[in-house]
Amino acid sequence: MKGAYSTYFDNLFLALRMARPDFKAQASYALRAGREAALGKEFDPLLADLDTAITGFDETLADRNQSTASGTDAYHLARTAWLEFVDDTMKDHITPKLRKLPIYADFKKFGKSKLAARKQPKLLTEAQALLALYTAEQGRLYPGLGADAKKLYDALVATDENRDKQAATIDTAIVDLADDRAAIARAQHRLKAQLELTFDKPEKVYSFFDFSTARGNKTTPQTPPTIPEV
Repeated sequence: MKGAYSTYFDNLFLALRMARPDFKAQASYALRAGREAALGKEFDPLLADLDTAITGFDETLADRNQSTASGTDAYHLARTAWLEFVDDTMKDHITPKLRKLPIYADFKKFGKSKLAARKQPKLLTEAQALLALYTAEQGRLYPGLGADAKKLYDALVATDENRDKQAATIDTAIVDLADDRAAIARAQHRLKAQLELTFDKPEKVYSFFDFSTARGNKTTPQTPPTIPEV
């Protein structure tokens, strides 16, 4: 829970609703304005920090609305192929040849309808158990059953892993999106604080920043500020 006075210290630059290229552009504007104003040695490390943050900012990073759609589609295709194989094998081989044997009950536990109702982790676990059954009983069913089943099982596992990797990549990108934006926001926040110590008038402080591209802002872009009187 925030403290009673925390809003007084919030970083407004973190809250700017801007596309990444615009966010970088407005930070570059502040850097350029600060350097052109020749503000004094106390500003040198602040401008250097801002320059470093801008250099490390990648405006081409993908946005948060990425999805694992392509990976999910591949997984669903592999899942469908596996379930169809299970159903065909049950109808064409297992039921005709093993129906009167005790082992038939083991196969029945992994029927298509039951597997189709399983969520992803459970489906993979039961598919692995069924693959072991296929391999063990292929002598009574047909030669090569284990190998045929393994190809489809391996595809199911591979597409599942690929989808997990895509999700992990997106999670990493989201962290990167937050981290490099925060670095610029911190540098600008510190620059603004020093400007407030230097100038009494808010108009002069804000003349170093251009918020015209912020979403919802209907103002026209600023022209670069005149060099202020320190």
